[in-house]
Amino acid sequence: MHFISAMRQVRPESETDLPEVAKRVRQVFASDLEPHFVEEERYALPLLREAGHEALADEVFSQHEKMRAMDKALEHPTATMLVDFVHMLEKHVELEENEVWDVLDIALAEQDPGAAQNA
Repeated sequence: MHFISAMRQVRPESETDLPEVAKRVRQVFASDLEPHFVEEERYALPLLREAGHEALADEVFSQHEKMRAMDKALEHPTATMLVDFVHMLEKHVELEENEVWDVLDIALAEQDPGAAQNA
């Protein structure tokens, strides 16, 4: 995810830079992350629940909610808040890549076995 790479490069030179950095982070959150979260909540989380992975769906949703709260808190940013936000986003991406997408691939293949063969 290009957002994480960009966030790792963010190093405010002083506390006075924090509001502008946080503003840019919040803009990307609104334009990229929030729509992604909404799509996951609309499509992926119900599939996870249907496949019997309620706890995983709950964890994904919980992480979304934490990042939404962190985004809101960035209205009055600190350097620690920015670092914590990046770490939470990295944790979220890791969960998706290492668990969520594998479970969804299996669930979708079970729903439509022909699709897995044609993929």
